[in-house]
Amino acid sequence: MTTTGLPLQDATVSAVQAEMLHAVAKHGHDMTVLSPTMLDTTKLVVLVEEVGEVARAMTYDNGDRGQLVRELLQVAAVAAGWAQALDQWGTD
Repeated sequence: MTTTGLPLQDATVSAVQAEMLHAVAKHGHDMTVLSPTMLDTTKLVVLVEEVGEVARAMTYDNGDRGQLVRELLQVAAVAAGWAQALDQWGTD
C-alpha cells in the first residue's frame, strides 16, 4: 500500500476498516473493542498489545516494512474501533 499527501488516503482508511472487519470475523463482535460490554481497561490492554507488536516489528532482526505497516494498521483499527464504541455506546 502506497499513499501520499494528507489527509488519510482512501486506501489507508479502507485498510483500517478491513482490519476491524477481520478482528470481528476472527474474534466475534463481543470480543473486540467495538463491544459495548468490553471495559475500557480491557480495550486499553488490546491497544497496548498491538503497540507492542509495532515495537517488535521494528526490532533489529525484523526489518519487514510490510509487517510494520500491517501492525500500524491494526493499532489504528483498535483505536478507531474504541473511539467509535465510545461515541456509539457512551462509556464502558
